[in-house]
Amino acid sequence: MPSISIITPLYNGEKTLHETAESVLAQDYTDWEWILFDDGSKDGTKDIAKKLSEEYTDKIFFHTHEGNSNNGTAYTRNRAAELSKSEIISFIDQDDIWYENRLSHQMKLFESKTDCAMIWGPALYWYANRSFKQPVGFRGKGLESGKYDPPDFVEIFLSDLRGTPLPSASLVRRKEFEKVGGFEESIKGSEDIVLWLKLAEKFSIYYDDEILIKYRKHQDSTLRIASSSGKMDEWNLEFYKWVLDFLKRTSAKQSIFDENEFAYYKTLKNLSRKKNYIKSRKDLYRGLKSFPELKKKYSKDFLLDLILPFDTASRISAKLRFDIFRRKEIENKNNS
Repeated sequence: MPSISIITPLYNGEKTLHETAESVLAQDYTDWEWILFDDGSKDGTKDIAKKLSEEYTDKIFFHTHEGNSNNGTAYTRNRAAELSKSEIISFIDQDDIWYENRLSHQMKLFESKTDCAMIWGPALYWYANRSFKQPVGFRGKGLESGKYDPPDFVEIFLSDLRGTPLPSASLVRRKEFEKVGGFEESIKGSEDIVLWLKLAEKFSIYYDDEILIKYRKHQDSTLRIASSSGKMDEWNLEFYKWVLDFLKRTSAKQSIFDENEFAYYKTLKNLSRKKNYIKSRKDLYRGLKSFPELKKKYSKDFLLDLILPFDTASRISAKLRFDIFRRKEIENKNNS
């Protein structure tokens, strides 16, 4: 049985899959299997994946959904995990690149951190004309390498979503992955963040500040396409609903609640503004009604949104929040 199962969900990745495969095959750690699972591609992705599996019959395994259906990244990763054999699961997306020591470096650490459910590190964000290190840590201020016990990473991840682990830079133990139920299949676009939060709530996680992957940023990425098609706000709304329910059972700081409540309300407004006046305000009200505490907290904002154009209401709300923040700051200074 291989030590690591690598999982890659595929969807219209013919432009980048060759380069990703080269980086996997170049790993100096070779005790792995690679599950390539297509999610209804309409280009030449399946042909590339099939050829790889035929060339490396004992290492690379290709699967598709019945009827070539498209079921989403979370569903596809979960099905691939069910087919995999190893006790440690790794991920690489179809457009990312591993440095040749990615697996060997993290496996060496992971083998000595038996009490950790996961190990991860930062990525190099890689654009066509520039690159930079992924911002990590609370408010993106950086992290020290080491073990973080639950629920440390819950607050760190939710303080800055840019700093959450990328699947391609993470190793997860199968036992803990299965205990938390794998990826949430109802969530799109942020299903990886949800998995990390579920793990961070219950298990220790090790962070290693070593860049071992290139995370490709490009026009054909799933998130970029979702954003340009208008789906991203719908996906984000479901994500923030999940987060608000999740936070109720944690001991996270009030500021983390506040930030994610505001993100939910802002996303709700972004979705509502696409409709006419009456429908948009009805949708906004229904969205707030789902969370009674939030409805009470944002009653003034909703009142402004009810009588004013959304952009005008947002500017006034922002000014009111800043004024309240300044008053509290002055009061705290005077009391100290």
